[in-house]
Amino acid sequence: MVPGRMTPVIIGVGDIKNRSQKIKDAIEPMQLMLQSTIRALEDATSNHSIAEELRESIDSVSVVATWTWPYADLPGLLSEELGIQPQHKMYSEHGGNQPMKLVDEAARRIATGECKVAVVTGGEALASRT
Repeated sequence: MVPGRMTPVIIGVGDIKNRSQKIKDAIEPMQLMLQSTIRALEDATSNHSIAEELRESIDSVSVVATWTWPYADLPGLLSEELGIQPQHKMYSEHGGNQPMKLVDEAARRIATGECKVAVVTGGEALASRT
């Protein structure tokens, strides 16, 4: 460990699966990401007030580009839904390497002190399109 640098740690994980292929059950990607982020906050701690403090501390939101739903500013929309104003927002390019690239970049920002709490998320609604 380098003195003066923070060690990035994944503290919460959230996963949402909508297995229904019925149009009436479709959930857009942003809602899937919102639900999984809330689940990750709950996974990080069982204490509601700490989870709320953690949510308020989010200062970086990175989103894997979706194929199924067009958004003008998905990181901004997700931030708005979470009630936060992160200093860093990123919307990736398309590509299979993008999820890990965003995790790596978030870890670097934490290690260098550019941010303290980062969300990296992605979601698709492919089953709803078939």
